[in-house]
Amino acid sequence: MLRDIARLCEERYKLILLTILLVSCVMGYGVTRISQTSDFKKFLPDEYTSVGVSLEISNEFVGTSYETVLVEAENLLKADVIRSILELEDSLSSDPELENRVLGCQSYVDYIRCIPGYENLSDPLLEAAAARIVDNLFSDPMTSKQIAMFLTRDRKAGLIRVYLNTLLTTSELMDTAQSVRAKVDEFESTAENLELSVTGAYSIQHDIHEMMNRDNSVLIPAVLVFVIFILFLAFRRFSDVAMCFSVVGLATMWTMGTMGLLGIDFTALHVALVPITMVAGIDYSIYILNRYYEERRGGKSPQKSLETSVHRIGSAVLICLITTVIGFLSFSISDFPPNRTLGQLAALGVTFAFLLTISFLPSLVAMRHRRERGRISTPQRTYLGGERLNVLLVRTGRSLVRNWKVVLAVTVVSSLACVVAARGVSTTMSFDLFLPKGVESLDTKHEINEMFGGQSLLFVLVSGDFFEPEALNEISQLEGAVLADPDGVGVITGGTSIADLLRYATMGEFPQTKEEVLKIVENVRKSDESINLLLSQDGTETLLVFYVSGTTNRDFKRATDVVRAHVSEFQSDVITMRWGGEPAVGGEPAVITDIFEGIRPSMVRMTALALVLCFFSLLILFRSLPVGAIAILPVCLVIAWEFGTFRLLGWSVDVFTMGSFCLMIGMGIDYSVQMASRFREDWKIRGWAPDRAAVNTVRHVGRAILVAMVTMAGGFGILSLSRMPAMTRFGELVALVILYALVAALIILPTVYLAYARRSKRKGKFRTKR
Repeated sequence: MLRDIARLCEERYKLILLTILLVSCVMGYGVTRISQTSDFKKFLPDEYTSVGVSLEISNEFVGTSYETVLVEAENLLKADVIRSILELEDSLSSDPELENRVLGCQSYVDYIRCIPGYENLSDPLLEAAAARIVDNLFSDPMTSKQIAMFLTRDRKAGLIRVYLNTLLTTSELMDTAQSVRAKVDEFESTAENLELSVTGAYSIQHDIHEMMNRDNSVLIPAVLVFVIFILFLAFRRFSDVAMCFSVVGLATMWTMGTMGLLGIDFTALHVALVPITMVAGIDYSIYILNRYYEERRGGKSPQKSLETSVHRIGSAVLICLITTVIGFLSFSISDFPPNRTLGQLAALGVTFAFLLTISFLPSLVAMRHRRERGRISTPQRTYLGGERLNVLLVRTGRSLVRNWKVVLAVTVVSSLACVVAARGVSTTMSFDLFLPKGVESLDTKHEINEMFGGQSLLFVLVSGDFFEPEALNEISQLEGAVLADPDGVGVITGGTSIADLLRYATMGEFPQTKEEVLKIVENVRKSDESINLLLSQDGTETLLVFYVSGTTNRDFKRATDVVRAHVSEFQSDVITMRWGGEPAVGGEPAVITDIFEGIRPSMVRMTALALVLCFFSLLILFRSLPVGAIAILPVCLVIAWEFGTFRLLGWSVDVFTMGSFCLMIGMGIDYSVQMASRFREDWKIRGWAPDRAAVNTVRHVGRAILVAMVTMAGGFGILSLSRMPAMTRFGELVALVILYALVAALIILPTVYLAYARRSKRKGKFRTKR
């Protein structure tokens, strides 16, 4: 079939080129339809209870998201500072541009607003009144935690919460956060007595979005230049470079076009899609052209060389494609949506690359041959290093033949050591993965955590008749139990609920009837708008909120486990704290905890599925259990070495690097398939002796996979130019793993096949000739 395709490309190359051009026009339109998003919710699996609860809260509670302004001064109770903060709050709350976007502000100066005629007080009187109020708030156990969330005890740092309307779209919320930041910066330029900085979920998302744009503008051109450079060094012919680059360029454009046509959002994780498609797809063109020139140097005509290369290499490349697609599609069982779409699109990209390699590339070669009227030259220095590389590969092959036992012994020892070390590899998940140090939103977030402790919100969704006095007592008791739990000390720093606000309004005692409760709620609403933030729009749900101090998934897990444990034991006849039978706990700490706990199982499932499916594909290809098992061995070795690398470098597995294992299976197995196919061809079909077959395989296939490795490793290494820490580590890791795959395929695989072939020869299964 592949030989027939090669003939068709030779005879009807114009028709094929026209068809590809038309498809490219459609895909080019799709590229223009791609939309970027940095919405953290896009990383969340919908089936998680924490995600469902968090989405419900964001849809039903209008003020659960806010931007935080960090205010620093020598003394925040100075009159001029107080007046400046009051002015800033009023300007943010009343600005026409922020109408229906900013719901209000909250800070320590709200307590000062309770002073009758505070606007007209002299500076000494205002400062004295403010100091008295703050001292009383800090000394009262009922209010000390509330004031401590907005003001440090040394009075040098404070917070302003700017509540956003969460009914807006993510893009609108990001724009609102930027408007708030711009107005705060403008205000700071005129306030000599204050230092202001802004952080918040949507400020961070905006900075991630900007980082993605910067990375796309740098990484994609860098990958293009690198691929062109390597192809030129490999073939030393501009037409060869142009043909190979056209194949992967079109494959990449078709992949991105499909993404746009299907309406798949481009997230931070998809920054890796272009490098993956280009460097994974370039291998196929290199393998085909390598065999084409090998046949030409053997004296065959261009037509015959093209047919042979497409037929012989195309079969092996088809298996490479199948195993690569399996590796990428194993992402589909990941718990994380961006991982799933990345794997699916990468699988589609390499499929496009294969189809273009066996159709578009031969058509280009045929067109070039006809234009040059058969005078296609065969460069002597076809590959990087020329004859010197050829000699080096021959020496390597002979050395492997002589020292195969030593190679196998070193491999076994190093792999076992890595397997043992793998038990100490940890997982992680936080915003620090997406932004580097020096970004205001993230640095401010860390600074606030150090000064004020808990700023992340952990929600418990309460539904039922929570205005009943009995229900309010139950909510208050649960809150107190969580705050008193020794397992939460240091990470759960406070809590608030509608019960707290009502208790404060009634000086510590709940009303006796529901009617009294409702009357007090209406009175509180007139003086304290924060009560509206705890009630859903339809009034059927309320929130119990805990403040969590921490920056890592381990801190969040401690807090989430404590709250879930108490909610699991909670029982009531009037209210419920369940969501689909599970504790109704949501918010950033709960979501990150679930993601953290899902990373390792998801990674194991994806890797195991990819290995099993690739193994069966190799069995079908080689129709031999031993040969198929040996072909999958390098991949297993690389997985062990990768775990060892994680432990050696002290890295943790995150949502980016968890996919590197399947990625390596999908791309690294190409080398094993090429080496195994050529060794099997020389040994079984041509009847060569195992030693000769091993040396010849290393010599001829080694050149192609070496160039492919340099291209792939370099392409992924370019990802280290990203400013996102996780993407940088991902690029470095994948580049290193591809190097491992080359070593396993070029050095270890021939020795294992050599041992197997010699054993088969001793048993008289195969006759060979020197």
